[in-house]
Amino acid sequence: MKIVDLPTIAIIGPGKVGTSIGILASRAGYQIAAIGGRNKERTIAAAKRIGNGVRACSISEAAKKAPIVLLSVTDDAIEDICIRLAEQKKLKQKAVVVHCSGALSSNVLTSAHDYCKCSIASMHPLQTFPTIDETVKRIKGAYCFCEGDENAVSIIEQLAKSIGMKPVKISSKSKTLYHAAAVMACNYLVVLMDSAIRLAENAGIDRKTAWLSFKPLVTATLDNINSMGTADALTGPIARGDIKTVSRHLHELSSVDGVLAAVYRTMGLYAAEMAATKGTITTKKAEKIRTLLKKV
Repeated sequence: MKIVDLPTIAIIGPGKVGTSIGILASRAGYQIAAIGGRNKERTIAAAKRIGNGVRACSISEAAKKAPIVLLSVTDDAIEDICIRLAEQKKLKQKAVVVHCSGALSSNVLTSAHDYCKCSIASMHPLQTFPTIDETVKRIKGAYCFCEGDENAVSIIEQLAKSIGMKPVKISSKSKTLYHAAAVMACNYLVVLMDSAIRLAENAGIDRKTAWLSFKPLVTATLDNINSMGTADALTGPIARGDIKTVSRHLHELSSVDGVLAAVYRTMGLYAAEMAATKGTITTKKAEKIRTLLKKV
């Protein structure tokens, strides 16, 4: 697609993701017609960050200004905003309406299709975004999972590629499971690290030392997963079938912290399944470990 053929975009929501996509899309040759938001000061600030004469205005005004409308607002607000814009005919007829939620499918945008004959889709950049500056850096090279109407998906795939992302198409019905997987990979990794640090504190190690000692171990484990896959990267007492060590862990954990003991048991059950599937322990030993882990 030539730069002169790139469609104009209106962004709803002056947050980190919307502003960052606006910055990168503008650099890639897209015209950002407007950015709309409820908070006037934040919307003006976002428009300035995007540059190139982007207009800061209300949500309704922004939505009317482009054939592509990108909703980058909180999950709870997406459907309500779309319904309001659609019912009030604030969207261009046959526009492309897209949201950036990881948890919701394009189905929450159905009102745009029903009232204004719009094509609908969702695009979710799979990264963590602490600030606008970091978001602009991290979006490049990130995977972007897209679903929705064929026409809308083809347009957002082009947008994703233009700003440096790697688009992957998924089905609308799979969106919730996709997001749950992302939550486990990102959010629950934080929970797991905090659990390990908290357990180290119970062993008399301060938090800072615990994390600094765990960090190279975690990094090496991620490298192993990257090079060998999760099955071959699994090591430790359960992968070896060391039942006595697991039993000692459980005894100490149960006397120190019941919550951490529960986390250990849950993770251990899955580790036993992985080890049995991999073949590093026998089915019989895996069952003994599972029985031990299920004891309360």
